[in-house]
Amino acid sequence: MKTTVYILIGLLLFLFSCKKDSEVVPTSRGYSYAGLTVGKYVIYDVDSIFYDDFDNSVNQYYFQIKELVHSKYIDAEGEEAYRIERYKKDTAVSPNFVLQVVWNSKITPTTYQKVENNERFVKLIFPLKESKVWNGNSLNNREPWEYECISAHIPEQIGGVGLDSVATVTQFDDGDEILIQRQFYQEKFAAKIGLVYKKVIDVKKAFNPQLGYVNSLGVDVTYTLNSYGMN
Repeated sequence: MKTTVYILIGLLLFLFSCKKDSEVVPTSRGYSYAGLTVGKYVIYDVDSIFYDDFDNSVNQYYFQIKELVHSKYIDAEGEEAYRIERYKKDTAVSPNFVLQVVWNSKITPTTYQKVENNERFVKLIFPLKESKVWNGNSLNNREPWEYECISAHIPEQIGGVGLDSVATVTQFDDGDEILIQRQFYQEKFAAKIGLVYKKVIDVKKAFNPQLGYVNSLGVDVTYTLNSYGMN
């Protein structure tokens, strides 16, 4: 009888242990925020403003970008990586998405890395938590930028789409609207989707006697989630 009881207790402990282990899945570390599922696509509405000090012009453009996780492969380091195809649709030019460039991404046990225009960035670190800080440029030749996860695992509505779990990463913020050069970089990621919002402000300012300091050279670009799905 005692033997049977011990066996039952052991079985229950084993099942409980398995349940606990099954709960500690990659998603709990934040891996799903990378959105790396083959066949998944995300479409963004892009609003971009370009300031040109050559002729003091301000030009605004609207277009869409589609990012497709095309396929999985083994990279030069022997690790799983993903081919990311980026398409652009500018209705003034074509009604269809046109392939622009191929990037790649991968997840390691502690990082989500993305290669954009031949530069590798550490977009996220795991486990993903609020207030975590890391050097997003540690794998490229740029000067160090202190990325900070300012919020994580909270619901948010972006582009009219309700999202259950969003993490916000501020990549760079000079913190002062009146500086001669204003720089602000931020990205938001949603669980099981990936990037859902991106803001880039990088402009130099010049002094105008009537207006004071005004934007004169640089860009102000916003990516906002439009839709997502599977091909």
